[in-house]
Amino acid sequence: MQGYVEVRYSRVWRAAVGALAGIGVLAALVLVSPGPNLATFLLAAFMAGSISISFGLSCERPPAQVFRQAPQWAALAGVSTVASLGYGVAAGSEVLLLILLVAGTSPPVAAWLGWIDPTPQTKVKAPVKRIVVEPTDLALPELEPADQLSELSASELCLAWRRSFTELQRSEHWAATIDVRRAYLDELERRFPEEFAAWMASGPRAASDPGRFFNHGADR
Repeated sequence: MQGYVEVRYSRVWRAAVGALAGIGVLAALVLVSPGPNLATFLLAAFMAGSISISFGLSCERPPAQVFRQAPQWAALAGVSTVASLGYGVAAGSEVLLLILLVAGTSPPVAAWLGWIDPTPQTKVKAPVKRIVVEPTDLALPELEPADQLSELSASELCLAWRRSFTELQRSEHWAATIDVRRAYLDELERRFPEEFAAWMASGPRAASDPGRFFNHGADR
């Protein structure tokens, strides 16, 4: 019963906020000229999308997921800002009370205040037969050990660095992948100290391609 109440609360809150946003947008369309509305929407959407992409990439999330979610955050921010503009024109500074009311009754705040249980609802499922796979049957990725890196060319090191990023998404190999990626960095810095410093100064991402810094001459 408690889980049902939590789900209902979240749905009712989202429906109420959606209705308020719709009324605010309608007020903005009626009381504000199209130019400021469009400028407000685009500015808010651009800022929210940029922050979403920057935050997602800095957290090393899959780029496909980051760029798929960015338009959603951009649209949400644009509509919310236009709705706030509509309420601001219609009610003045009292719109701040509405914003505080919406934020104060949000599910995360309600859970923090103890109004609802933040633990997600879980359904009891019928027991299923589990298949136990021995560790020897698992196909582990072939990661180059550090003592073999000297045999790789610069282009091969750069390619290995890029490919190793996908292994970070697999929790069972995360620690080993971190060690191998650190070894790639150490080998690149040992061979190409100046190029490595230039790459680091460019602010590289975890999934970035360092090839343009190192593949400019003969491999060493």
